[in-house]
Amino acid sequence: MDFNKIIDEIINKIKKMFTSEEVKIEKKKNNKLPNFLILCLSVVLIGVLVILGNDFFKSTSTVKINSQSNSPQVKEGFSASDYETAEENKLKAVLEDIDGVGRVKVMLTIDGSEEQVPAVNINNSTSNTKEQDNTGGTRETTQKNDGSTIVLTNEGDKNQPLIVKTNKPKVVGVCVVAEGAKERVVELKITQAVTRLYNIRPDKVSVYPMKK
Repeated sequence: MDFNKIIDEIINKIKKMFTSEEVKIEKKKNNKLPNFLILCLSVVLIGVLVILGNDFFKSTSTVKINSQSNSPQVKEGFSASDYETAEENKLKAVLEDIDGVGRVKVMLTIDGSEEQVPAVNINNSTSNTKEQDNTGGTRETTQKNDGSTIVLTNEGDKNQPLIVKTNKPKVVGVCVVAEGAKERVVELKITQAVTRLYNIRPDKVSVYPMKK
């Protein structure tokens, strides 16, 4: 809304009213406008300005609210597929460095996705109210208010949640195909490395020799 343009239009209309033929005739007769006409026009003008002013400030406030609503929420961590790919690459590099393992291909089964836990301010309050009725009885009311807000930090020109903990997705199964897995000792080394890295049971790890 162009606030200045609307006011200019109102002023021009009022000027036309003052310069109309009837007003000119009245001015010739009395050399001035009736007081009540001036009062009425003033009231109308003030009312219009107040209404337009309210609309103007409302629109401004809406923009501010919308900008605040764009405040970043809790960051989403890596997706399960991204985490899975990254872990497969790291595990492959580790296993290939083990003596006798040779070339390796790995596949992981992931449960869930990465979760980032923000810092939270907890505001809990309890109020007790005692009331006495006309018969002398007493009634006690307890009201509990539980509330929490996310702690934000400034990063450049943006506010970001303060992350205090990151929960990684859980690896629930691993399949390894390795050149040296045909040897029982190498197979055991691979199984032991995987179970310790991901804290999973040996029966969740499958190791196979790579075809020639």
